[in-house]
Amino acid sequence: MRVRIESSRGSVETSALVNTGFETPNPQILLPVKAAEKLGLWSDLPKLAEGVEAVADAVISPIEVEVLISDKLADELMIAIEKPGEGLWRLRGESAIRRSEKPEIWL
Repeated sequence: MRVRIESSRGSVETSALVNTGFETPNPQILLPVKAAEKLGLWSDLPKLAEGVEAVADAVISPIEVEVLISDKLADELMIAIEKPGEGLWRLRGESAIRRSEKPEIWL
C-alpha cells in the first residue's frame, strides 16, 4: 500500500509492507535508515512520528530495506488483508479490494 509518513522535519510518500508477523504492543512503523534520514529522524529521533490516520512509534532499522507497518498500526489504519499471497487488501468497511504497491527499496 502507498503511505505518506510525516515528521516535524520532513515527509515521504512510499510503499509500505503490512507485516502481521511484526507484532508490537503499540502502533509502529519500521523505517530503513535512508527513509529515516529523509524524514529528518536520523540520528536526532523524536519519540513519536505522526501519520495521516494514526500516530505510531518510528523504529529505525539499519538492515531492513522496506517500510513495514506493524500489526497494531494496520489495525489503527483499518487495513484488512484479504489475500496476502496475492497482495490484496481493503480498508475495513469498504467493499473495494485493492492491490499492493510495488515494493520500494530504500538503499
